[in-house]
Amino acid sequence: MAWTGIIVPGPLIGMLLLLAVLIYPSRLTNLIQPVSTRLIQNLSLLFIPACVGAFFLSPSINLQLPMLLLTVVISTPLTMIAMTLLIRSIKGQQND
Repeated sequence: MAWTGIIVPGPLIGMLLLLAVLIYPSRLTNLIQPVSTRLIQNLSLLFIPACVGAFFLSPSINLQLPMLLLTVVISTPLTMIAMTLLIRSIKGQQND
């Protein structure tokens, strides 16, 4: 966003637009559904470039590897707990 001076990545803008479409049901959700289903079926392919790129990092990655592993080990259970609480909250609202 050039007029605010804030740098917002394109993927974030896309996710926010998708969220806006999904929050307010409309005909657009029917258009998104076939594409999203296809993307979810092939989601693992989207991670291949990042994984391949990690093999070509400089040796300095060895210095950062312990912190990266610690981050993954800590963030994975926290994400699972947060998603569990969110799903339970959403299901609780639907049952009311």
